[in-house]
Amino acid sequence: MVQEESWGKLLNPLTPVRTICQNWFFLRQFTIRNIQSRFKGSFLGALWLLAYPLMMLAIYTFVFCVVFKAKWGDVPGYTNSKLLFAMMLFCGMAVFNVFSDSLGGGVSAIVSRPNFVKKINTPLELLPVAMVLSALLLTLLWFAVLLVTILFANKGIPLTALWLPVLLVPLVLLSLGSAWLVASLGVYIRDFGQAIPIFTQVVFFLTPIFYSVDMIPEEYQFIPALNPLTGMVENTRLILLQGQNPDLMRWLVQTVGTLIFSQLCYVWFMKTKRGFADVM
Repeated sequence: MVQEESWGKLLNPLTPVRTICQNWFFLRQFTIRNIQSRFKGSFLGALWLLAYPLMMLAIYTFVFCVVFKAKWGDVPGYTNSKLLFAMMLFCGMAVFNVFSDSLGGGVSAIVSRPNFVKKINTPLELLPVAMVLSALLLTLLWFAVLLVTILFANKGIPLTALWLPVLLVPLVLLSLGSAWLVASLGVYIRDFGQAIPIFTQVVFFLTPIFYSVDMIPEEYQFIPALNPLTGMVENTRLILLQGQNPDLMRWLVQTVGTLIFSQLCYVWFMKTKRGFADVM
């Protein structure tokens, strides 16, 4: 039987942080296991961690720049418009992957591990956290590939790239909250797992990944504005590809909003996990 925690403790933002610190060994081991499971039995093994983003960068460059002949616009320091478009797209994909992988892994974090549910005092709330952490670690390789490409294309990496860890904060909070929410719903509504790929595809096209917000007619620009990933993608492009400081007011609003969202989703998860064992 899962011990019920008080509302005051659940609403405290430091509670999940404290749980992570107290169970760091469990979280680390499970995160490593998540990453290893992606390449288990493959011939290249861990080399796929680097090969995959390189292949995707090459494919994006060919499809959008050679086949569709797409251009992004003028950005100081870049003379190759095709490569610039590929990097803009790749940057958006890197941000989106953290969210989509967290969502996809989170929905099955509990239902695929019934042995953990039936163990007393198992910190089930860390299973979705491990999914987010593994998604973030894998995506950092995407950013590494992007930074190397920027280094050769622009003959240097802008100092504004140091903002990247700060800009990832609301993205991680959004992914954490989403992972907790879908992990819980996935236990009670098994069809929910089938809806996640559809939802992520909708979010993908509503996020300015292979287009800029300026390309959207003005009367429809409110649609991507409602998407929290839009500001995260645009701020990341500003610091990495355009050498500009991020929109800090936008970042602050998103950080506060995603912190509240993730905390509410954490409370939801902790209140609903009492019934996991009965359902499974």
